[in-house]
Amino acid sequence: MIRTQIQLHAEQVKWLKRIALEKGISMAQVIRDSVDSYRVYTERVREVNAKKKKALKAVGSFTTNNEKT
Repeated sequence: MIRTQIQLHAEQVKWLKRIALEKGISMAQVIRDSVDSYRVYTERVREVNAKKKKALKAVGSFTTNNEKT
């Protein structure tokens, strides 16, 4: 593991301490778990956005020949 320092707001520390106490784990573990969850979330958002972009690109690329003359 790599050691790092961060600065947090008082409310963030209060939340971290409460969650750590409830779960019986360290604040550092709560932070690691949070980073992992955020990473999974952002990767999922990236995948969804890529699929949306692909779908939008396909919209309008098809034509029909059902027009009345």
